[in-house]
Amino acid sequence: MKFSVNVAIQMLALVAQAINATQDLLPGRGKFWAMVVLSVVQGLTAVLAHFANPDGTPAAAPYIKQ
Repeated sequence: MKFSVNVAIQMLALVAQAINATQDLLPGRGKFWAMVVLSVVQGLTAVLAHFANPDGTPAAAPYIKQ
């Protein structure tokens, strides 16, 4: 996963988390499940990014900054 894709997903999920926490768009139970789903998305994105270099190559390959 490229660094820019990781940042974009994380920032969109962060904004969604903030909206979920501050706005009454969903009922209480809906807010909880939205928080859970967004947290899972952020966690999976972080795990995928952990195993990749910033250019998207696997982390096992040496990263050569260009």
